[in-house]
Amino acid sequence: MMKAIRLHLKQNSANYRREETVNCRMTYPLPPYSTVIGALHKACGYTEYHPMQLSIQGKYSSMIQKLFKEDCFLNSLQDDRGILVKLKNADMLSSAYQVVATAQKSQGNSFDKGITINVVDNNLLNEYRFLNRTRKRIELHKKSIKEKKNNLKILKENGDISEEEFKNLSHKLKILEKAYKQYEEQKYNIPKSFFKTLTKAPKWYEILCDVELIIHIVSDDNTMNDILDNIYNLTSIGRAEDFVQVIDACQVELTEYETAYTNESFIAYVPCEIVENNNKKFSLMNSSDGILKNGTRYFINKDYKLMGKPGGYKRIFNKISVLCTGRFRVKSKIDGVLFDKYNDSVYPVFLV
Repeated sequence: MMKAIRLHLKQNSANYRREETVNCRMTYPLPPYSTVIGALHKACGYTEYHPMQLSIQGKYSSMIQKLFKEDCFLNSLQDDRGILVKLKNADMLSSAYQVVATAQKSQGNSFDKGITINVVDNNLLNEYRFLNRTRKRIELHKKSIKEKKNNLKILKENGDISEEEFKNLSHKLKILEKAYKQYEEQKYNIPKSFFKTLTKAPKWYEILCDVELIIHIVSDDNTMNDILDNIYNLTSIGRAEDFVQVIDACQVELTEYETAYTNESFIAYVPCEIVENNNKKFSLMNSSDGILKNGTRYFINKDYKLMGKPGGYKRIFNKISVLCTGRFRVKSKIDGVLFDKYNDSVYPVFLV
């Protein structure tokens, strides 16, 4: 036997976004492991990862598509297109911004020159234009320093100045060059980082309706106790607006195979290695119309490691190959498949 937590949750609507989708934000049929783990960590107030194994199954009544307007920030600041905005926080792309001006055409406009634009905030637009003038002045000074360095090099090569004079002048130019770099950072780069160009475009969400989830969690005793103590801090899974209703949260005992089990009630994430390595013990079933229901294969994120250097970390996710299926039969004991008996119900558990 193995101790576990069983969560019975409901959501009126949910989108468990598939990260590779853009124009239509498609959803997984069930929340990925990483989404559930992140929600549990937030509910418990954890700031470091607590290892845990999960099994996720559930169902939904229907799927709809919902239209929304998305703010898309361009990779670089463009002067001739989109919407010019000033952010409240230069380190965060969010809806906390002030609109400065909007372009009237797809291209060929200019916020700096005032060509075919609609001005929303004249003070901010003047600030943007002043920064552009500042950049041009800095570029002229940098060009002047570069020319002086080249001329100094020529004088040295021709023997027109002594080695000591060359070192003194080179040192002064380096100090001047450093001063302009600092000036550029403080007077241009930092202030200009608050200005961004964005576009607005219609996009779609796939929305699951009337979602019901059964989630089993196995971890150390302290972590499982924390989850049970803080389960009502679990407010959403998926998007921030995908609120969660906790129907039940309790500790259960997972047991091994006792008798053949047939599943037709919930869809579940089944690790592909269980399906592939136990074809005689685990079988997919035909539907009522005689069509074999194999399910859909996904590579689902579970946890991640930070790779790289400080300031440039990248999340490398551990992806689990799973089959999302709802009609299957467990004929005999299989390593990695446990069961949770609850009143007249039996839940298969596929811990990952």
